[in-house]
Amino acid sequence: MTLLDAARLRLSGVEAVVAMVTSRWSDRALRTVLWSSWVVAALLLLEVVPGGWYGLVVAVTALLLCLLPRSLPAVRRTGSRTDLLVIAALYVGVVALMRLAFVGFTTDHVAGLFLSFAAALILGVVGPIYYTVWRRHAGLDDLGLKVGDWRVTGVLALVFAGVQFALTLWGYDLPAPVDWVPLLVMALVVGVFESVFFRGFIQTRLEAAYGPAAGIGGAAVLYGLYHVGYGMGGSELVFLAGLGIVYAVAFAQTRSVLVLWPLLTPLGSFFNSVDSGDIDLPWASIAGFVDVLAVMGVAIWLGGRHARRSRTTECPATPAVAAR
Repeated sequence: MTLLDAARLRLSGVEAVVAMVTSRWSDRALRTVLWSSWVVAALLLLEVVPGGWYGLVVAVTALLLCLLPRSLPAVRRTGSRTDLLVIAALYVGVVALMRLAFVGFTTDHVAGLFLSFAAALILGVVGPIYYTVWRRHAGLDDLGLKVGDWRVTGVLALVFAGVQFALTLWGYDLPAPVDWVPLLVMALVVGVFESVFFRGFIQTRLEAAYGPAAGIGGAAVLYGLYHVGYGMGGSELVFLAGLGIVYAVAFAQTRSVLVLWPLLTPLGSFFNSVDSGDIDLPWASIAGFVDVLAVMGVAIWLGGRHARRSRTTECPATPAVAAR
């Protein structure tokens, strides 16, 4: 083989690698554009399609897009039976506590309602962190607790939240601060719980077990059904399952909860609480929600510290580095 032939061979190899990387990037970029556009369209449909019909329209259109070539990414199947058992146990625990709070105690027993509600929110964050970091020996990245590609995450978060804001709070006359500030704090705290529990944990583990389409669909159905704990039923659950698909698809674009929180999901929850007028929270409730948020923050910090220490233990310094 001559030097010219060798050079040509190397060049062809480099071109093949570049073509492969470009192809993969193009597929990923096209998927992001396709599904992000679908999320925006699905959010706009909130003003057009009523109640349970919204959930059906969202599910059908999402399924049709799944049929397009290369519309779904390849997911390495790493799920296990243990994952499914933990999902089931935590899910039953969360729904039971929610049901106890809103159907059992109700507003007639405020202390019991808040304690049960707070326990459900904390369980939905602390449980996945403990299982992911201490039992699976993975990092918080597995739960979507990361920035990822901050440009893409930031742009999508602003676009999705901008659409949500335009549909709900743009031009909306808020009541007195005492009637909406506690609701905003509650929406932010509940948003952390839902983003970590349903998207970062349940959706990610189901996708690892069954693939992206089944994982997103399963997580969305569980998200809708979990509102049984709030005393909802019928068309409301179907609607919320459809909304769960929208949030799940939005999360799947970056695998970061920041695409949902603190903007998109809290905005929707906040507007629904204010507009319905069904929830009346005193100023003192803010302190309780801040406490819950603090517990979540400590759990995230401890999980991150343990994951970093585990990586350091598993990858000790080489003799050359240690000698320095």
